[in-house]
Amino acid sequence: MKIKLLCTLILGAWVLIPSAARAGKDKITGPIGWGYASHGPIDVKPTLMRRPAPTVHLGRGALVAVMGTNSLKFGATARVRAVDPANLTSAIGIVESGEIENIPLDRYPSDQELMNLMGGIYLDDVTASNTQIARYLVRQGKLEPALVCFIGGSILPQARLQVFLFEQGKFVPGPFIEFPTSELKMAITSIEVQDLVGDGNECLVTHEPFVIQTDNQGVNFIIRQIQGREIKTLWQAPIQFRNTASYPPKLHILQPPEDNIGLPGTRAEGTVEFREHGNLREPVWKGKISFLVVGREEAIDSANVEKLCPWDGSKFAPLRKAQ
Repeated sequence: MKIKLLCTLILGAWVLIPSAARAGKDKITGPIGWGYASHGPIDVKPTLMRRPAPTVHLGRGALVAVMGTNSLKFGATARVRAVDPANLTSAIGIVESGEIENIPLDRYPSDQELMNLMGGIYLDDVTASNTQIARYLVRQGKLEPALVCFIGGSILPQARLQVFLFEQGKFVPGPFIEFPTSELKMAITSIEVQDLVGDGNECLVTHEPFVIQTDNQGVNFIIRQIQGREIKTLWQAPIQFRNTASYPPKLHILQPPEDNIGLPGTRAEGTVEFREHGNLREPVWKGKISFLVVGREEAIDSANVEKLCPWDGSKFAPLRKAQ
């Protein structure tokens, strides 16, 4: 009987010790540095010990907190905390170490330090504890890169795209844009940084859902650039736009066909690519416009569009005429 009891205790210890060791190994402490996605995009994959953490898609320019590193037989990995701009939630996951550039932790302020710099509602403890910050580095020619943050949370009535500029040896708040949020849906679903205009000042490229009214909504593709104390929009075009809130009494297709985007009784779906032109990379909209009638899901006509929107010296040419 004693031998049986002893075996049971030994077996229990054998099971529990590895579990405790694994728990200690997977314990999350503070960040040890920053990881910069200079080439992107990068997928942050869930770790085996922390299921079911969602995968976060990092656009080029993203800056994430590095929580630890690990050397394996097939290569080194980094454990990072990444924030998804589409819902402003964070997840712990892994990336290959070669996919990010390592930056010392003291190079950029912590989340709490950034909120202290912004002041106002961000000084409230409840707000701070329920706020997430997605970070991006945007190069500014020969100057120190700007730190651009998309900031918000489920308890806040708005999200903010905030620029922090490096001046006199420290980061200070620069220009910002605020977006209303509702039903836990963020105003920006993806962010990446692109070098488009050839002057060393990178651009922010975002996907931003919009709703004009029921059955009249879509997603805008927007290019912005930091110009001093201003965030300037260089180009905007819908990559999704369905307007079935009303229909025209008679089908009339405008020319050029891209001018039909957003008109009553139309559905537009497209993508944006960048075409090199010297030092520039100019947007090309490629997609399809469908013409609809009441009570029928299938289009009665359609038009394909491929349009280059060239640089005019201060902005990219619009996709369509103003409506």
